Amino acid sequence: MNGSWHVMNSAFRILMVCTGNICRSPFAERLLQREFDYLAPGEFSVGSAGTHAVDGSPVQPEVLRLAAQRGIDLEGFAARSLEQSMIQEADLVLVMDRGHRRDVVLKAPKALRTTFTLREFARILPGVPPERGAAPAGRWHSLSALAPRYRNTPIGSAADDDVVDPFSRPMRIYEQMDAQVTSAIVSIVNWEVSSG
Repeated sequence: MNGSWHVMNSAFRILMVCTGNICRSPFAERLLQREFDYLAPGEFSVGSAGTHAVDGSPVQPEVLRLAAQRGIDLEGFAARSLEQSMIQEADLVLVMDRGHRRDVVLKAPKALRTTFTLREFARILPGVPPERGAAPAGRWHSLSALAPRYRNTPIGSAADDDVVDPFSRPMRIYEQMDAQVTSAIVSIVNWEVSSG
C-alpha cells in the first residue's frame, strides 16, 4: 500500500496525517485499515501523509517493532508529503495533533468540517447516531456530514486530543503513542461494529 489509496472509487476514504509520516500516521493507517478490512472488506480506504515528510523515508524502527507486535506489516512503507489534492480526495481527515489540523485547513480550507484529531474523533463518535441499514461506506459518508455538529471543547486540556509525537524520544514515548492511537481506533471500530 505504501501510504497510497486502494483502487476502489466507492470506498470511504480516510487520510491520516502527522508530521513526518514515519511514526504516528503510518501506524494509525495500517491499524485502522486492517480492522476495517476485517469488518467490511473493500468499504474503506485508509492512507497517510506528513505535513513535513521527506518523500520515501522509512518508518522509524521503534514503530516497526510496535507494529509487528500488533501483527501490522509496515516493512517497505514509504513516507509521502501532504498535498492539497490528497485532502480534497479524502472523505475524512484524521490528524495526530491540533497543529496538523491547522496545516490541513490552511492547504484546503473546505476540509475544516471533515478534519479532526484522531483522539477528538474517537471521543465524539459515541454521541453520533449512525445511519441504520446503510452499507458501511454509506454510513460513514453520513457520519462525516454529521460529526462536525458534535465537535466540542474537551473537558480538561485540549492537548488531550493530541497523540504524543515519539520521534527521537525514549521507547516509552513510542509505547505511549501506541496506546493512544490504539485506544482511539478501538473506539472508532466499536462504533462501526455497534452500527452495523
